[in-house]
Amino acid sequence: MKVIRKSLFKEFLVNFIGTITVLTLVLSSTRIIRYLASVAQGELPGDAVAGLMMLKLLWAQTIIIPVALFLAALLALGRWYRDSEMTAIYAAGVSPRQMLWPVGLTGLAATMPVALLSFYLAPWAEEQTLKIEERIESQPALTGISSGVFRPLDEGRRIFYVQQLSDDRSKMENVFIRGLGEDQSETILAAPTGRIEIDQASGDQFLVLENGYRYDGAAGELDFKSTRFYEYALLIRQTQLKQKYRKVEALPTLALLDKGRAGIAELQWRIAVPLSTFLLMLLAVPLSYSAPRSGRAGRLAVAMLVYLLYTNMLKVSASWVEDDKLSPWIGLWWVHLLVALLFLQMMVSLSNPMVSWSRRLLRWVGR
Repeated sequence: MKVIRKSLFKEFLVNFIGTITVLTLVLSSTRIIRYLASVAQGELPGDAVAGLMMLKLLWAQTIIIPVALFLAALLALGRWYRDSEMTAIYAAGVSPRQMLWPVGLTGLAATMPVALLSFYLAPWAEEQTLKIEERIESQPALTGISSGVFRPLDEGRRIFYVQQLSDDRSKMENVFIRGLGEDQSETILAAPTGRIEIDQASGDQFLVLENGYRYDGAAGELDFKSTRFYEYALLIRQTQLKQKYRKVEALPTLALLDKGRAGIAELQWRIAVPLSTFLLMLLAVPLSYSAPRSGRAGRLAVAMLVYLLYTNMLKVSASWVEDDKLSPWIGLWWVHLLVALLFLQMMVSLSNPMVSWSRRLLRWVGR
């Protein structure tokens, strides 16, 4: 049995590393595309992308690690079934119930880092993400400008456009600004060059236009006034720091006890992450069964369906608790109980395929 455990763990580890790498790359690629699009539109400074990416990937590990463990166990045990290695193991006197020990112990060990992620690291990552977003929104409006993009300034009161930026982003070419007053009067500023200046004493940010024109008037009217200027300094108001609303996902675990039903639902969800990791590892033993030399697509499809139903029922139950549609005493626990009963039924069916279900259950429990 020691040789079997060692061989199983080795193959499981290889599959786990491959699976978690692929899942992380898929998630990071989609996320980085969104961030780069925000950078191109001037909504996000480029130096914030790396930090946000790391925090999002850390938070996402609460989802990636459980499914990677589940798939790794399915792939390892499934290959043994397909290559008739499991048949040889059973012929040597090892029962399916004994195979639960190496898989279950691996799942139990995995719940520790998953619990650390769920209870502490994921909420911390969410909180740090909110702080970065608050800091970005409080930065001067021209910090994240991009060439060739129309951008709103001063909470939408002005529209800013620059055709070309210098490498240090301090000098501009072909600047256009459209401002709208409270009386719907329109002001247009256009200049071939411009620069950014910051008052070191007050921290105020100014956009200084050079050798340009200012046009004042109302849209659709003919009485526009044109003024030429040598330099025109425009104060760009700094956005006031507004603290974002903290959802329960960003709160420390102990703080959830004072947040009513929403806090209870989130607390039970954080408990469900490591608990479901362990139950999914146990489910991988009966779900990986397949006839020798058969394909693995069917079993993988069934296993992923079980995983999706499990996680979706947990999410739905958490929303029911939060919306006062389900008692917190029932909460998410009924879903875990249902999965545990499914696991028990599948194991007795795997152990005694030729006996009726009730007799199989009694015999399996009585061992």
